[in-house]
Amino acid sequence: MQNQRWGYRALRKLMTVIPGTCLTTKSSWQWLRYYPAITPAAQCFTLWNQAGDDCLGYQQWLDQHSLQSINGWRLLQQKAYQWQSPPRISVVTPVHNTQPEVLYECIISIRAQAYPYWQLILVDDGSTNIETHKLLKSAICRDPRIKVCFCKSSQGISKATNLGIEKAAGDYVVFLDHDDRLSLDALFAIAEEIQQYPEVDIVYSDRDMISPEGKRYMHLFKPGWSPETLLSGNYIFHLMCYRRSLLNQLGGYRSEMDGSQDYDLILRAIETQPQVRHIQKVLYHWRQYQGSVSLDSGAKDYAFKAGVCALNQALQRRGIAGTASEIKSLWRGNYQLDLVTPDLNEIEVITLDSVMAADAYADSINQSLHQADAEKPFIALISGALTPVTDNALCRLAAWLKMDGVGLASGGIITDDSVIDYVGATYKKDGSLLFPYQGYSVDETGYMAITRLVRNISAPHPYCVLIRRELWQQLNGLNSSYQGYYALLDFALRALAINWRCVSVPQAQFIRSRHDLLTHFPEQDKQLFFQQWQSWLEQGDPYYNKNLNRESQDKLYYLA
Repeated sequence: MQNQRWGYRALRKLMTVIPGTCLTTKSSWQWLRYYPAITPAAQCFTLWNQAGDDCLGYQQWLDQHSLQSINGWRLLQQKAYQWQSPPRISVVTPVHNTQPEVLYECIISIRAQAYPYWQLILVDDGSTNIETHKLLKSAICRDPRIKVCFCKSSQGISKATNLGIEKAAGDYVVFLDHDDRLSLDALFAIAEEIQQYPEVDIVYSDRDMISPEGKRYMHLFKPGWSPETLLSGNYIFHLMCYRRSLLNQLGGYRSEMDGSQDYDLILRAIETQPQVRHIQKVLYHWRQYQGSVSLDSGAKDYAFKAGVCALNQALQRRGIAGTASEIKSLWRGNYQLDLVTPDLNEIEVITLDSVMAADAYADSINQSLHQADAEKPFIALISGALTPVTDNALCRLAAWLKMDGVGLASGGIITDDSVIDYVGATYKKDGSLLFPYQGYSVDETGYMAITRLVRNISAPHPYCVLIRRELWQQLNGLNSSYQGYYALLDFALRALAINWRCVSVPQAQFIRSRHDLLTHFPEQDKQLFFQQWQSWLEQGDPYYNKNLNRESQDKLYYLA
């Protein structure tokens, strides 16, 4: 064993004389499999997988779902060696006066990756900290896959990152902040996703945080690709991986958006209609420390102002009439849109009798719309038991249907004593509906602030929904095989299957006078729904992360 370690050291030393510039062609990356990786010590699997003392549930989840041993690490490495054309991944990390011990951990988290076909570009943005410079010139960076660039003076994070992108030789670029850490299987997971979906342009993952004490907590299990949720804030960032050609097409980051440069980039990127994939694993660990945005959202006020600016510019580019602003009642970085609304006379309002029989829903709506004015672009299905809080509630919902690809929109429903009834819904595996935060006070913000933010959903409310007429006609209305409100849920999933999206708009609020709107339905409807959508239900709602519980109403957004 001792001789083997000395052999690895000698081989590393020999291979460090190979310049990083050799990583220019696919064939030149293949020799990286022979470069002896830094094998993670046992403490990497123990210390790096420790949750906070008050996060017992998360510790149990980590024990079951994280890379736990060197044997597991080696299995991933061997699997990557078997790929004929492994994806080439460049990691770009701007550095500025980083604490040496933190930067060291950041770099080690790359060097100890199970996946071998990577390149790390460290761009020192004019650091004045001598210890930062020493580390960047130390043995930890002596690896043919690591390139260190020094800027004479600070150019700002966007320009420093763009320099890293310029130096990148990989087909894909991953962004890693200088004080954060990747999981040891992160690059393997990304590469595997690219292997399975070679047309992908953007890959993102779930994340958690590292406390000032070095413990993991505050997991963020994100929804699948959600273009409208993105207009409420940058839910997607960390970990982010872009196809390098897409970054070049976009011109990289923009310096005027420093602080929210990641948000601006993804807002511009989605306008190119990219292929996006979500890896439902915690691959990124965002470090908290005094003065960081993750610990103190007021530490960088300019960052959130840049976020509003980036969002308003996105609206202008897309021809969407409206303005963005921060939601003052939430933590920083959550936004709302004040959209110009269509006229009420553009909406065909179908008022559903509040005492309608459970089996009369589908037939009643199909008949009403068969007889209605076919010229109006929007259809509203609203129960007579609902009263809009503001006169323009229906118009606010209709405004979201003017966005490309949005076909359905549901408002928020509360009770007369200020209790949440509906802010979107998801499904159990048997097709039953689950309602996040139903019964909670309207002051409850919820996981990822879902009770306050416009977001993509799969299950609109059958008695409070607006539908784009174009979509209604495309799907030939409700499926007559259904009798009750499951016809609308089926309609929404058929729409999703042909790339129409649905949004929850809690700002368009309604008060209900009846508590049993969704209590009664024909049992054969639910059975039919399950039969038709069983595969989808097994796979799970794309807007509800598989790592979260969906077995019971009271455990929604708890760990699965």
